[in-house]
Amino acid sequence: MGTGKTGKYLKYAIGEIALVMIGILLALQVNTWNESKKATTNFNKSLESVFNDLKVDLVRVQNVIAYYKEIDTIVDKIINGKHSEDDYRKFRALGQIIFTKYEFQVTDMGYNALMKNAENIPVGYEQLLAELNQQYLRTKENVEDRFNGLNNLVTSNHKRYALKYPWFSQRDSINIERSVQHYANNPIFKNEVNLFKVFGPKDYGRSIQNFHGQGLSLYLMLKTILKDKSPLPHFFPKNPEGFDAIKNDYLGNYISERGNNLIIKKKNDFLFVFRDDVATAALLTMISEDTFYNHRNGVTLTFIRDESNKVISWHNGFTTIRKIEDND
Repeated sequence: MGTGKTGKYLKYAIGEIALVMIGILLALQVNTWNESKKATTNFNKSLESVFNDLKVDLVRVQNVIAYYKEIDTIVDKIINGKHSEDDYRKFRALGQIIFTKYEFQVTDMGYNALMKNAENIPVGYEQLLAELNQQYLRTKENVEDRFNGLNNLVTSNHKRYALKYPWFSQRDSINIERSVQHYANNPIFKNEVNLFKVFGPKDYGRSIQNFHGQGLSLYLMLKTILKDKSPLPHFFPKNPEGFDAIKNDYLGNYISERGNNLIIKKKNDFLFVFRDDVATAALLTMISEDTFYNHRNGVTLTFIRDESNKVISWHNGFTTIRKIEDND
C-alpha cells in the first residue's frame, strides 16, 4: 500500500478473473457446439429411419392400391350384372368378394422414435414436421379407421351368411349350385356388393391412395434434407420426355369454384399443387402434354390453353380450376 502497488495488483486480479471468465465461456460454447452437433447427428439418424420406413411403405402400398383397383373393377361388373352363372361356377372368388380384405399397415417406428425427442429437433424444420404429422398422425389414423370400417363389414357379412344360408358352409355340388344361384341372381347380393364397394375400394382405397400421394412428396423432401444422392427408386413416377420444355407453363396461382387458393410450384424438378388449407402438397406427373396425374387423389388433370397457347385453367373431371392473372 505504501509503495503504490495496489493498482497493479487490482489490474492483475481483474485480468485473471477475465481470463477465467473467457475460459468458462469458451468451454460453454464448445459444450453447446458439441451438444448441437450431437443433436443434429441424432436428428439426421432419426430422419434416415423415417426415410427408410417410407421407402418400404411406398413399395408395399402400391400393391394394395393395385389390388383395390382390380377389386373395384370386379364389383362394378357384379353390380351391373356383367357376370353369368357360369362365371360364378368357374370363379368362386366372385361370390366371396364381400368377405375379402387386404390391409396396409403403416410403418411408423422411425417417426415415433423421432417424435420422442421432438424437443431436440433443430429450428427451421416446421414444414417438415407439418408434413410428417400429416402423414403419420392424421393420414395414418384415417387409413386405420377406414380399414376398421371395412373389416367390420366383412366380418358382419361372414357371420350373417353363416347363420342365414345353410349352403354357405357346405361344399357339395348341390349347395355350391345354390350359392351360384344366389350370387348370380339375388338382388340382395348386388346391394351387399355395392356397400362393400363404398367401404372397400372407395373409402379404404382412397385413404391408402392419399397416403401414397403424400408419401411421394415427403420422400422428395427427406431426400433433399438428407442430401441423398442416389437415383430415384424404380417405384417413383417419372415425367415423360418433353416435360422440361413446357413445365413452366403450368406454374402460378389458381382458384377453384369453391374459392380455394391453389398454387402450382416447381420443387426437386417436379410440379406440386399447394392448397392454402392443406399441410401437404400433391405431386403432379405428366402423362402427356397438358395432361397430368395427381398422385394424392388419383385424379387426372387436363390443362386448358387459350388461343395464344397460354395455360388459363385445368379441369379435373368434375370442376374447372381457373388460373389467376396478376391483375385479377
